[in-house]
Amino acid sequence: MKSTTEKKRLLLEIIVRVLKTYEKKDAYLKEIADDKATLELLNGKETAGEPMPDYSNYTDYAEWKDTVQKEIDRAETTIENLETRMIEVEAYQYYIDNYTDTGE
Repeated sequence: MKSTTEKKRLLLEIIVRVLKTYEKKDAYLKEIADDKATLELLNGKETAGEPMPDYSNYTDYAEWKDTVQKEIDRAETTIENLETRMIEVEAYQYYIDNYTDTGE
């Protein structure tokens, strides 16, 4: 069994990693905004009857939009997970700040 000091050290390492990842939240939000704008653009092109660009890797607009939507969903899930991890960070920090093991 790890000592309280070892546990606190481990939790501090986790906190640092989570905070470093959380710094990327704005990038995820920007990616979501960009992907939503792309979806709007694709919907407009599809509605207007524009042909698929020659350079496209997709067979049709539906496939392209599905891929973009999956990217949006993935980024939103990542943000939700980050928010949960930040709650865990608060709990870890509370433990670090308040728990003492009188046996040490």
